[in-house]
Amino acid sequence: MKNFENNLPESSICETEMGPLEYAIIGEGSPVLSFHGGPGGYDQPLYLFDFFAEAGLSLISISRPGYLRTPLSTGKTIGEQADAAAALLDKLGYDKVGVVGASAGGPPTYEFAIRHPGKTAAIVVIDGICRKYKMPDQAGKVQQALFLSDPGLKFELMLGGLLPKSVVREILKTEGRLTKEELKERVRHVMTDDKKIGYVFSLFRSMYPYSRRKEGVWNDVEQYGKIDRLDLGKITAPSLIIHGMKDADVDFGDGEYAASTIPGAEHLWIEDGTHLAFWTSDQAYECQETAVKFLKKYLVQEEPGR
Repeated sequence: MKNFENNLPESSICETEMGPLEYAIIGEGSPVLSFHGGPGGYDQPLYLFDFFAEAGLSLISISRPGYLRTPLSTGKTIGEQADAAAALLDKLGYDKVGVVGASAGGPPTYEFAIRHPGKTAAIVVIDGICRKYKMPDQAGKVQQALFLSDPGLKFELMLGGLLPKSVVREILKTEGRLTKEELKERVRHVMTDDKKIGYVFSLFRSMYPYSRRKEGVWNDVEQYGKIDRLDLGKITAPSLIIHGMKDADVDFGDGEYAASTIPGAEHLWIEDGTHLAFWTSDQAYECQETAVKFLKKYLVQEEPGR
């Protein structure tokens, strides 16, 4: 099984012109900036996007404002979060980067490309929000108690060590619109692949402790609830939009809107894919390889100045 307790690099705090921003970097090569989902933090991309580093890229992972050690004052709005990330890149000496965002990391990824086109080599967005967002129907009181609380997440992590199949089933049931038979088959598939099981528990690990991420989560809910549709027609960077067609967390329509609105955007739809399809579907590894190749195509293969 992929070890979700593996040693992550120590994070650092950069004092940017927007305020303090927590970050960590893994890998060597052309830089890729990552925006995590919610709940999350700098640790989430290090777990879930590790394949970018393994493929010879340098992954710059931040904690968005309100998460872990980045205070919400660094940037409440989507635009401010994009500007804070750009300020970090200036401090670190990176001129141009690939940008990847998933789920709640979608809006700042899109805004970064809109507000900082000169810094954006290309973007990849996975199941990203780009329209008005509200908590999905599946996020009832029981699910929130399990996934949006310290005791609930601690219980899920503990249970995962004893009954991993039950935990995998619960999360896949919550984040996808699958029939009983489709869910049964998806769970069976994941349980035959240690790496995919690991991705599921890495996600849980990057949500805990929730208390240190709660402020960011509810700021996301507030900010994304104000969105009508992001003005994605302004994006000029090469864009790859990936979305599961049975995503119950971020509606497939968000992916369709992004792909049809961004000029020249490419897309990859995962049939029967849930919110975690990029990591758990039959096509997961092919999708990851596609994302790596797409970014490498547009990134200059040389070390940035420091």
